[in-house]
Amino acid sequence: MTVDELNPDLQRHAEEEMKPYLLLDAGGTLLFVDQDYLSRLADTHGYRIEARRFYEEHFRLVHWFDTYVSTRRQFLSGLSEPYSQILFRLVGLSEEEAGRAAQVAEVRHERRNLWEFTFPWIVETLGQLRDEGYRMSIISNADGRVEEELHNLEMRGYFERVYDSEVVGVRKPHPAIYELALNDLGLQPEEALFVGDMFYIDVWGANRVGIPGLHLDPLGLYERWPGARIQDLRQLPAWLKEYADAPERFDVLSLRDFSLLLEGDE
Repeated sequence: MTVDELNPDLQRHAEEEMKPYLLLDAGGTLLFVDQDYLSRLADTHGYRIEARRFYEEHFRLVHWFDTYVSTRRQFLSGLSEPYSQILFRLVGLSEEEAGRAAQVAEVRHERRNLWEFTFPWIVETLGQLRDEGYRMSIISNADGRVEEELHNLEMRGYFERVYDSEVVGVRKPHPAIYELALNDLGLQPEEALFVGDMFYIDVWGANRVGIPGLHLDPLGLYERWPGARIQDLRQLPAWLKEYADAPERFDVLSLRDFSLLLEGDE
């Protein structure tokens, strides 16, 4: 009989130590734009749009952003119009109607965040990960309301810490926000795994400081891109088991040497 068999608590502790600490993005990973609300709003402007279209167009917009960064090796300075207005145009509203609908949506966003929406399978997956012994925290580019949104959706209890860019004063992909989390949680970069939907925000930002990254690609738009990816959070528990068995099979540091100039870099 081995020492571990004599001391199951010690064995369980050793297994937990081997698991990567999960650092999760929020928007597009756990929280999503309220597709049902936007669908109803489009309907008031004479457009019958299925709710899921807004979910899909978000990820097409993210892919467009990542393609822009990949080809130009620089980030956009910012959006020229509200995010909701872009989505309304992408799902088929006219320029004028998209602007009108966005005005209503942005007023609602000030009162109640448009990103306060999730799917039942998100909560189910978080519960599974917790039950399997994974520790988790959030690193999110947000407006200071992520922790409140997680509370409202009964997800806050799954996470040890929430690093909201508006609260901590630095945004992904700047190294400082990842380093803050690592230092605060007492982690080395290789002990963590970052999971997010924006390739050049989440994965590159994490890889830049040595944190392995896993990319979410719900629509299969990044098939020929480098790195490791899954469709959405539902595949994460199974992927983690495969990763634990043979980590060398997964290119989780694919952007370690990708060079981009960020504002504030020396």
